[in-house]
Amino acid sequence: MPVSDERDDVLLLDVPSAGDYLSVLPTATAAVATRLGFSLDEIEDLRAAVNAAVALLMPTERTRPFRRKPSDEPLHCRLEVGVETLQIVLSRSKGEPLPDDGSYQWQVLRALTDEVESEVQGALTTIRIRQRRPATEADADTERHRIH
Repeated sequence: MPVSDERDDVLLLDVPSAGDYLSVLPTATAAVATRLGFSLDEIEDLRAAVNAAVALLMPTERTRPFRRKPSDEPLHCRLEVGVETLQIVLSRSKGEPLPDDGSYQWQVLRALTDEVESEVQGALTTIRIRQRRPATEADADTERHRIH
């Protein structure tokens, strides 16, 4: 589902579901948000939101609570730049169910973002984050923000 018919800036990342690689996702999100004129606080909020979404999608090992269970399946990330919205879509092959929507990670996601939703479709579990882009004069020049 495209964010906007007027923009087609999309960054696709598939990363192994190991801790060291998962840190690429909030960093890539911050890079895109920086180009779009988000403030430093908004960028840090997006980084934290992506980390919370990853924590929801990648359950921890029961014996080592701060370690993510590695999986053979990569974690998929799609950053879509729309005229008014930055959308971050994170998905993985269906494994364990997502934690209850009252969990700490869900509360963090809701507090830090404009909109968040999840869905399970077939073998894919997805978390979709939408954040309104800042209204700046630079937004009038959409070509300036094109991801290359």
